[in-house]
Amino acid sequence: MALAIVVSVCAGRLVQLQVLDTQAYAASAEAAMTRSVPLPAERGVLTDRNGAVMAVSQPAMDITCDPTLTREKADEIAALMVAHIGGDAEKYKEGLTKEGTRFAYVARKVPAAQYDRLAADLAEAQIYGVFRESSPIRTYPEGSNAAAVVGFINGQNEGVAGLEMQLDEQLAGQPGQEVFEASPSGQRIPLGQNVLTPAQNGVSYELTLDTRVQAVSERKLAEQVKKHNADSGVAITMDVKTGEVIAMANVPTFDNNRIEDADSDDMFNRSITQAFEPGSVQKILTMAALTDSGTVAPQTRLVIPPSIESGGGTVRDVVQHNYAQITARGAFAYSSNIGMIMMSREMPKERMHQYLSDFGLGRPTGIELPGEAAGSLPPADMEDYTRDQIAFGQGVSVTALQQTAAIAGILNDGVYNQPTILRSATDANGQDVPIKRAEPRRVVSEESSEMVASMMESVVGPGGFATNVAMEDYRTGGKTGTAEKYDPETGGYNGYTASFVGMAPAEDPQYVTYVAIDNPRNGHTGTAAAAPVYHDTMRTVLANYGVTPSTTEGPTEDQLTW
Repeated sequence: MALAIVVSVCAGRLVQLQVLDTQAYAASAEAAMTRSVPLPAERGVLTDRNGAVMAVSQPAMDITCDPTLTREKADEIAALMVAHIGGDAEKYKEGLTKEGTRFAYVARKVPAAQYDRLAADLAEAQIYGVFRESSPIRTYPEGSNAAAVVGFINGQNEGVAGLEMQLDEQLAGQPGQEVFEASPSGQRIPLGQNVLTPAQNGVSYELTLDTRVQAVSERKLAEQVKKHNADSGVAITMDVKTGEVIAMANVPTFDNNRIEDADSDDMFNRSITQAFEPGSVQKILTMAALTDSGTVAPQTRLVIPPSIESGGGTVRDVVQHNYAQITARGAFAYSSNIGMIMMSREMPKERMHQYLSDFGLGRPTGIELPGEAAGSLPPADMEDYTRDQIAFGQGVSVTALQQTAAIAGILNDGVYNQPTILRSATDANGQDVPIKRAEPRRVVSEESSEMVASMMESVVGPGGFATNVAMEDYRTGGKTGTAEKYDPETGGYNGYTASFVGMAPAEDPQYVTYVAIDNPRNGHTGTAAAAPVYHDTMRTVLANYGVTPSTTEGPTEDQLTW
């Protein structure tokens, strides 16, 4: 009888364990023995237009541990880590012996191959409690080449500058997760429950940049900045027909593989963040408006006085003269401020403002890069003296990209393309991802475009201001710029911005390069400081893309007169 009672009690307890408390027991077991491992998505790759890799992620691991399992063998584990990945054993032991927790980081960003060798030795020694989390290393094979454009990521694999920041959501993809049953030592139970949610890898982008052209542009720009003891410089090369940016150079630059060594001032993409008064390069926009409106033609004849009054002051030309007989083409080629003021006064201010707005001044271009400045464009009811200033490149501020895009639009038979740095995109499955493009818009007529291109050619042709950048086998055109720098602290001008813009071939412009040197102290003209960067960059572009040399003749010197 007593035996029957004992059996009955045992049976009842067994029923309670197997049936009545099953859910509670299972929940307890899951909490104690289930591990969840994040599966980071593979970040997308950035390449140039020729496939050169500019940003890529390499497999790497963060090493973690359960200190309750590793504390007693911390010395042995730390010694193995030093053997396989280097570093300081004492630093590793801080995580391996951490009190009051079952989770601690031991090492970050360990290359996958090194971790695999470490894990094999730990397994052979039957040491448990060391785990891993995927934490890829982002590398930039081009180093400082286009570093400000590409940008970089932080320790959490988040883009914090350049395209890495602008495209962070698309590049990052969607992380996944693996949930599995594990033993108390952290080892996976072979026949245990396993739920896998795959990661969705990020989108990869092909940029419009050409790293070969970029390298030449940055190298020559650095030479000129140093030679002229300048603060900085920018240079942009753009495809006239498409608005694609072929090169976007910033000097000084930095290596985005070594952010810790970079100067914070050099991490900004000055090509789009730094606005300045453009100086005489602005005369291209002024002449485009004047010719398109029918106000002047290249052969319109002018009589230029030695000076002209404006806003209570006096404006003179760089080349001093008495009354000069000159054409509109000559006023442009000789960079006559007085001539530009005289012609601009023939156009209503409201209409000139509309042209400049259509060219993209006063607002960001919309390129796929962060931090773009808007520059400044005075309102349509601007003062008369402001209109005079704008005619020759002061009283208005632009970014290098705004000015390049505006000039490219004028030269592209008068059709403006929103500048772009992205050529194509593909998802992890190799499928094309659409890139939103703004519609092209007409800003001047084809006839006006041809007139402006012809007048730009006169600048580098016989009798012009920049014959030093002419090319034997190509007809080219350009415009110099030497602008006084406005100092907001003093309300006056201090220093210069030297610039040059050039295009080729002049009979059918394909590419344009714009260069601006900030505060050159040893020779401040655009011809001396900026033009050589244009020359070397354009020669590289024309050769790389097989542009056919010119076979026709350009404008002659007798079309200028002075």
